[in-house]
Order: sequence, then structure tokens, then C-alpha cells
Amino acid sequence: MTSTATVMEDDPTRSGLADRHFVRHLENAVAAAGGAISWYADHWLAEIRRDEQRALVLGYSFPVNNVAGAKIADDKAASSAIMRAAGVPCLRQTLLRPAWRGNRPVDWPAELPIVLKPNAESGGRDVHLVRAESEVEPLLSSLTERYRALAWSTLLEIEDEFRAVMLDGELLLAYRKVRPPGSQEWRHNLHFGAEPEVCDLRTSHRLADLGRSATDALSLRFATVDIVTVKEDALVLEVNSGVSLERFSRHGEENFLLAGQVYAEAVQACLAR
Repeated sequence: MTSTATVMEDDPTRSGLADRHFVRHLENAVAAAGGAISWYADHWLAEIRRDEQRALVLGYSFPVNNVAGAKIADDKAASSAIMRAAGVPCLRQTLLRPAWRGNRPVDWPAELPIVLKPNAESGGRDVHLVRAESEVEPLLSSLTERYRALAWSTLLEIEDEFRAVMLDGELLLAYRKVRPPGSQEWRHNLHFGAEPEVCDLRTSHRLADLGRSATDALSLRFATVDIVTVKEDALVLEVNSGVSLERFSRHGEENFLLAGQVYAEAVQACLAR
């Protein structure tokens, strides 16, 4: 078992998954809460204990969300359908399973340009911008080899993209994903070079309202809500039930502390069950 004081510096004794900031945040949060933590599966699974209380954390998923809500959130097409039914302004994402005979035919020339992506993956990986009909079938064939289900959506002219971290209807953290000036990368993911910029109070208030609507619609307690602005209108891009702030946390001491505060709240929510 491990119980530590707050640590930020890189630790040369850690490697692989153990080197994640998340591991340090969780250890710090559990120690502050008066609990103990055990790690399994090379620091991918954590067991938290305090007196008779026990919680398991897998990856970045905490045991505060119900299973169905978490699965729906991680399914882009399903979460889009639920949010639209609840009246939440969001991007329409349509399920596509190329190997399934029940697929409805799509008039690609009428729909292009589109964004095509895995239906249940995150981080911007294998997210493709498709402008020409000739690109569709080769890309579908390639992606189908790796993913059972895909999602596609109309290409939006996104002005800004934000991430809102929500817990029990409250905004814990909000930041803008800022692409470097002159970058040819069209995606806003931190994984592809965007920089996190913590939002001011006015922006945070606006994001909180939409983030709350999204998590309420999906029956989630703890989640990240990615929100984009298009012609000054705010839309939910997607929701993630696994709350990863790894790249955000690595952008300086302030970000490390803010990410740590988020996970401290999550640990308290786990132990309060």
C-alpha cells in the first residue's frame, strides 16, 4: 500500500503507466483523505481503502457513474442520440458499421465533407477529415479492420474547443484547447500539440451550464464534456466517462495542482458512497 505527500517532480524510479501524473494525483488524494491505495496491473488498476470503505479505479474510470451511463457516454453515436432527445445542443454523430448488412445507405456526395472516427475511442486518434467521395471507401475499409463500429458527423467550422470537468453537476475545471499559431493540425487535441488555457469565470459559467445538461442527460456524476463553439453557438462534441487530465497536468505546476484538485474531489466522492 502507498500513502504519499504531494509530489509533482518526475520520479526516475517510475516507468510506463506508473509514471503517469494520474498515479501521483491519486496517491496524493488518497493520502489526504486518510486512506490507503494499492496498485495492480502495472498501475492501471487501483484499490482505495479507508476503514470499511473500498473503491476500485480502472484506468481513468471512477466507481461513481452507473455502468449503463458510462457505456453510453463512451459510445459517440448513442450519447449523441440521448443528448439530442434531451434537448442538449450537441453534434449529431451517426453510427456506421460497414460489415453489418443492416446499415442504412448514405448519400456521401450530399453529406461531404465529414469527420469519420471510431465510435468508441478517444484522444483524436484515427479521426479523419473526409472531403472527397473517392476517400470514403478506402478509409472505411482500413478502419473496419481495427474497429467494429465507426461514427461520422458533418464537418463543422469550429472556432474554439473546450473541456469541462463535471462532478455531481458542478464544474471542477474548464480549459480551452489552443492550437499553436500557424499549425496545420485541424484537431484540437492536446495529444496533437494543442495547449491548455484555463478558462476565466465568465467562460466557465457558460461551459458549466452546458456540461451539466450533458451529464444530466447521460445520468453521469463524473465526466469530461468536450464543447465546441461554431458561429458563437456552443455544442457538446462528446462526453467521456473516464476522466483523463494527463496532458493537461503536464503543462506546468498550476495545471498539476488543478488536476490534483479534480482527482481529490473524485476520491472523496468514491469514499462517500
